[in-house]
Amino acid sequence: MIRPVMTIVCCLLSMTACSLVDRLPGEDSLYHSLPGSEFILHREITIRPGQLRMSFQDGTPAYGYSEFYPHCDLVLPVISKEPQIIPAGRYRIGSVMGRTHYVERPQGPVQLAAADGVNGLLADSSSEWYMFAYHMSLQSETSATRLQLICGGAYNYPYYVRYPSLAEIQQSLGDYGTLKLP
Repeated sequence: MIRPVMTIVCCLLSMTACSLVDRLPGEDSLYHSLPGSEFILHREITIRPGQLRMSFQDGTPAYGYSEFYPHCDLVLPVISKEPQIIPAGRYRIGSVMGRTHYVERPQGPVQLAAADGVNGLLADSSSEWYMFAYHMSLQSETSATRLQLICGGAYNYPYYVRYPSLAEIQQSLGDYGTLKLP
């Protein structure tokens, strides 16, 4: 009688270790290198009225992004009825937070277009997708605008989710911006 109870207790305790919600960036992440680093915006960016952010993916600015690839967003503090300009220049990265973005996909039949990576996808029956993102506050000596730079990886199944690398961040920003670590 005690053996089945102990087995159940051990199983339950080990399953709680699988939670991703509060997973901190690991040693291989940029989390500890980003505070005090510099973000250089090479071109002035205009945010159209009624918008709060400009997204960058594969070096292209847009008002949205594909959730399957890494991206970066320049985010303003308030929405305006007038166009808002983010001036080109150097911004010091202040505080950095690692955040988990979550989306639940509806369960349905899976259609596979190619066999690449099928084993990993079929092994994870979860309908929950996660994205890890760095939320960086930007400070400028020449501009009073409070900006935030959010760089996230791709949405993925819980087992495969990770923070974006420096190379992925640079690829997202393209010629529009550069992230310089100390």
